[in-house]
Amino acid sequence: MKPIRLGMVGSGDISNRFFEQTARLEQVSFVATCAKHLDNAEKKAKKYDVARWYDDYIQMMDSEELDAVVVTTPHSIHAEVVLAALERGLHVLNEKPMATSFEDCKKMVELAETNNKILMNLPYDLNPSFISAIPYVSEAVIGKITGAEAQLNIPGPGRDNWYYKKEISHGGAILDCMVYPVSRLISMLGPAISVMAEVNTIIPNRIVNGGKPIQSDVDDNATVILTFASGQHATIRTLWGTSFKQNNTLIYGRKGTVAINDGGFPLVIHSPQAPIEGAEPVTWRGYSDCYAPKLLPSLSSEQDIMSHFVHSLRTGEQPKPSGRLQLHVHEILFAAYRSAETGQRCLLTTTFEPWNKLDQGIFDTKSDFI
Repeated sequence: MKPIRLGMVGSGDISNRFFEQTARLEQVSFVATCAKHLDNAEKKAKKYDVARWYDDYIQMMDSEELDAVVVTTPHSIHAEVVLAALERGLHVLNEKPMATSFEDCKKMVELAETNNKILMNLPYDLNPSFISAIPYVSEAVIGKITGAEAQLNIPGPGRDNWYYKKEISHGGAILDCMVYPVSRLISMLGPAISVMAEVNTIIPNRIVNGGKPIQSDVDDNATVILTFASGQHATIRTLWGTSFKQNNTLIYGRKGTVAINDGGFPLVIHSPQAPIEGAEPVTWRGYSDCYAPKLLPSLSSEQDIMSHFVHSLRTGEQPKPSGRLQLHVHEILFAAYRSAETGQRCLLTTTFEPWNKLDQGIFDTKSDFI
């Protein structure tokens, strides 16, 4: 098995999970770290027993014999690092969001395709709840799909840093949080055709961790309506203003509902017409005729982010969160900003080949009585 040599660009807390996941893999290691401040890169390298550290990612890429880089910098720096890596023939795992402009997202995907490189962009949706839900999104279980909703609502980031400064982050809740529910719905249902949105800053004067007052000029309140080709709507919500975290996904069918991370259940199926075989009967949102299935075990290549990325590197297969899938997700995010600014419905121009092959007949609500 050929060793895989990785470089880390970014030294914040988010980078820790990539080091820790990599440590569980055979013949895969980080050989260099890079951060804006050299002492931060050194500190991270010594914490995870990495041999070398840099404060210039170009120098790191040109000096080290790397197979791939992992990018965990602040949002606005993603594009320049990813493009530099792809130009040098390196594979890339990129934290969310892909970039802070749709144009940069397109450049990244096109360059990866031109150079035949793996470009894996987060979010990573392949958790046990999500994977276990897929078999139940079928006409036999929930009937024809009639709509969907997803949300990620939180009190707001607690840190007093670039998150709340538009000139640095180039976006707030949409790029940081709404990317998750959009990605889940698109990964589950496939590409959409249009976006309408309302987006604003509802809390400009905030108190963050430690009781410090700060001023925010980023979006923290966003609602999106996606329309799919067959007419179904999906509503997506992100709010940095709740007292608790809410991170759920619901797929509505004519005769049932699939709910992920809702009401205290990792997965629950409302199925009033027939019981779900092998699932535990439960009460969900006060309703009977609900069932909590056992979660499916993850495939070895999908245990976590790094196992899936390394699987792609070894096989040459594009990851399930492919460049084209996440380009579509990010077009939705940037279209949400544009729709809110113009008050207009925005048609989407991108598409992708879904890895989750739903029978398209499940969307046909018009050819028969249902």
